[in-house]
Amino acid sequence: MIWQFWHDPLKKLEKQRQKALDSADIPAMALPLFAQAIPNGDTPLSQLPLVALDFETSGLDITQDRILSVGTVEINQQVLSLATAQHYYLSTGEAIKPETAIINHIRPEVLTLGMSEQSCLQQLIPYLAGKIVIAHCATIEQNFLRKALTLSSSLPLPLIFLDTLCLARSLSEYWGKSNPDLRLAEIRQHKGLPAYLAHNAIADAIATGELFLALIAEIFPHQPVTLRQVMKQCATQR
Repeated sequence: MIWQFWHDPLKKLEKQRQKALDSADIPAMALPLFAQAIPNGDTPLSQLPLVALDFETSGLDITQDRILSVGTVEINQQVLSLATAQHYYLSTGEAIKPETAIINHIRPEVLTLGMSEQSCLQQLIPYLAGKIVIAHCATIEQNFLRKALTLSSSLPLPLIFLDTLCLARSLSEYWGKSNPDLRLAEIRQHKGLPAYLAHNAIADAIATGELFLALIAEIFPHQPVTLRQVMKQCATQR
């Protein structure tokens, strides 16, 4: 989708949020998100609260797969704050599949002491409200959040997502490549960032946050950047 056809997506999302508030269709769990206004696109990114988010799931099919763990870490004034890192396991051991357990190393016994999905959402949703969310291949987090909140197709998810996969793909080094390797670990290695424990929610959230800062510094060197500019950059390669 090319930016010039968007007609200001931030204003559009804000109108959708306000319209939703006038209805009685918002699930109670999602209300904290709808209570926060969508930020102005001209706001400098350094002035906005950012949070890197990662879900480990039992698969990618939202009709049958579940969230197994959640990792978050905040970025404040363009600095990743490890002191804010949070990692939750959900008590959904029955949802674990052997093929995904091999990748993320989450075993059923790890989740026996995890919290329920509802308890996790009761902490996560107010925490995300009013923040800009950074994710790698953000449609995964978006889709699973929508499902967990039971949002109908008529309701927006009133969160701004900035996708490190889209930011990376917008770089000229990927232009014309039909199938570039845009996995988080591969992009980080290419950018000279250190190796990390992949497919662990908190490690992936931290790795995503680090990559985001590196990409912003590369794409917008030595200049202040606004939310609208980053969104435009993400949109050029969708």
